[in-house]
Amino acid sequence: MDPTRFRNLFPGLSQAEALATLRKPLEELEDVSDRYLAAAHLVNFPDERTVAALMTCAADCHPAQAQRIARRKAVESLARMGARQALPVIQSCLNSEDTYLVENAVWALAELEVEPDAVTNALLQLLKDGRQNRRVVAQTAARLGIQEAVAPLEALRQEEDPLLVTAATAALVRLTGNKDGLAALEGYLLHPDVTVRRAVIQDLMDARAFGALAAIAATPVSPVFRLRGVRNLADQQHQRGVARAGTLLPLVDRILLDDPGTVTLVHRYDTTPSLDFLVQELYGTDFGRVYLAVATLMASSKADMLTALTQSFADRGWNDYGAHYHMIKLFGWLGDPQPLPLVREALANRRPQFQKSRPAAAITLARLDPRNAGAALQDAACEGSFWELRYAALMALEQLRLPVPPATLADSDWLVAMRAEKTTSNGPTHGGEAGTL
Repeated sequence: MDPTRFRNLFPGLSQAEALATLRKPLEELEDVSDRYLAAAHLVNFPDERTVAALMTCAADCHPAQAQRIARRKAVESLARMGARQALPVIQSCLNSEDTYLVENAVWALAELEVEPDAVTNALLQLLKDGRQNRRVVAQTAARLGIQEAVAPLEALRQEEDPLLVTAATAALVRLTGNKDGLAALEGYLLHPDVTVRRAVIQDLMDARAFGALAAIAATPVSPVFRLRGVRNLADQQHQRGVARAGTLLPLVDRILLDDPGTVTLVHRYDTTPSLDFLVQELYGTDFGRVYLAVATLMASSKADMLTALTQSFADRGWNDYGAHYHMIKLFGWLGDPQPLPLVREALANRRPQFQKSRPAAAITLARLDPRNAGAALQDAACEGSFWELRYAALMALEQLRLPVPPATLADSDWLVAMRAEKTTSNGPTHGGEAGTL
């Protein structure tokens, strides 16, 4: 998904208003959290006035909690804007007692590509400080190419925390070129803790583990994390001129179709749970458990499941972006056109949190309404919002044997253009029976 989609959450707030809020004394603010919100919103206005104001905020050591969290966000916003002139201020944050500020500053140094010599000693000290988020420090040391970090990173591999172990392993692969640790990293993709499974995808990206693409695609986490991992490694291959449609497109297709049968499950039921329990599992945050529930639901009575899903959707699923996604997918697998209004609404839903449901809705729409879905899918294939929707729409058009919009062959996203070329080469038919997804 588009990493910038949550940046402008306050579209009515002007730059002038945000600047005034950031500069206003805390005691004069109606809500002390407004300073944090201003620091976050100013990322949308990357000019000299914004940078100066954020630098002032990042240097303000006032102990009030409202200023502490605003300071952290100011450092983050400066990095996201590429404001290298803020590096001295950000480096000074490494000495703070606020470990969250230190974490943001360490990450920002990598984003802004600070000169390694300027921060080597500070980062080496932080790698030994158990109070800090040493996972982020390890990642930054590797991104900056700090060879002096090899020994302390080897020490971190002996820690009990798997998040430290995997980050240190990836960092060592990157710094030394020794890929012996990659097999161990892949093993963490099936860790019982979903937080570890998500994190190790980032570690495999950092380690440029191209051989892990298929394993990442089958990891029992949200498709957002799997797509991010596969897409990052695919982009790295594309930059090197070695991206292959025959390898990459089936993996992306598989993730967007998201059949639980293609996901490696890490949980199981001793006995088959009730239908109510399974539907409630769709609201969970551990997608390893959610996929187990989805797989079990798909083996249940279709009539009973449709009733339970539509009732739960009406009660609260419409506003829970995780369950919303799974229900839209399940509606497609059920094959009953009754939920079509919900599916069309999901396809048009532009709320940032619900963007994962739009590609799912494109695929489900093709399943439930193959004779009338073409126009909406062709529109979606050309929509500029995010590549996953355009890609999924092309998948659906291919399955319906409908032509793709010519503009998609020259899509600004190379992977979407590659998918459009594949769809076209498969040859659309006109007037035949629609394919199935």
